[in-house]
Amino acid sequence: MNLFHKPQTTQRTQTKEDFSRLPKKLNKGLSLILGLGTAASIGLSAPKPAEALPFQDLIVPGIQYFQLSNLSTKQKVELGSNIHQQVRRNYRIGTNANVTRIGQRLARVSSCSQTPFKFYVVQDASINAFATTGGYVYVHTGLINAADNEDQLASVIAHEIAHICNDDLVKRLRQTQLAQGAASLAGLDRSKLAAVAYRLAIDLPNSREAEFNADAKGLQYLQQAGYDPNAMPAFLKKLASRPSPPAFFSTHPNPRERIAVLERKIADNR
Repeated sequence: MNLFHKPQTTQRTQTKEDFSRLPKKLNKGLSLILGLGTAASIGLSAPKPAEALPFQDLIVPGIQYFQLSNLSTKQKVELGSNIHQQVRRNYRIGTNANVTRIGQRLARVSSCSQTPFKFYVVQDASINAFATTGGYVYVHTGLINAADNEDQLASVIAHEIAHICNDDLVKRLRQTQLAQGAASLAGLDRSKLAAVAYRLAIDLPNSREAEFNADAKGLQYLQQAGYDPNAMPAFLKKLASRPSPPAFFSTHPNPRERIAVLERKIADNR
């Protein structure tokens, strides 16, 4: 995430699940448009906590796998797929045709449109979204239910796409490599590298610079895809005004600062 910090299967041995067929009752607005129903009506269960994966136990000698300084698109997709397996073990996930439609509309105008983007819905009542690498984007049902319209949801997805185009997770892996004093994360096997990346994506925040850059680039994608750019600051305002603001605000730049920067950029582009 992230604006606020996946295949069509759910947890472990689940069968394929299409969230577009979930109940459509009780909730007004966007969740009805998406066919997701409210968080309460689809019987949310608490996600499993992230696995305890101490970096010192993960960063160990091994055969060379990735050179993090120069990942190809194919390698990013492969790493994203491995991280996706970690996500599946910890959350109930599925797909939704409208979330995919919104995501692909934005991906086509992005600066990394050659990436094979995949968009997933996480059945979790918390207001959140996150992205990994190789085109994997995840949106919580709680965030979908909080959005007033498609443009607001698109603003979050655009921000997450920007994180992928900016290679933010890969950059954080490189920083982790240096911080741990490891000669190279390239020595990790696939599953352990994916475990490190998963923990970074879920548990640890991006830098202020990365978040502001994702806001700026996401705003650009939003405009180029024909969505209302004002939806991005408007959704942030709505979430910031809640009695209990989303937990992701604690790991992101001050929302008032982000809103002010976004509104200035929108005014400058008029």
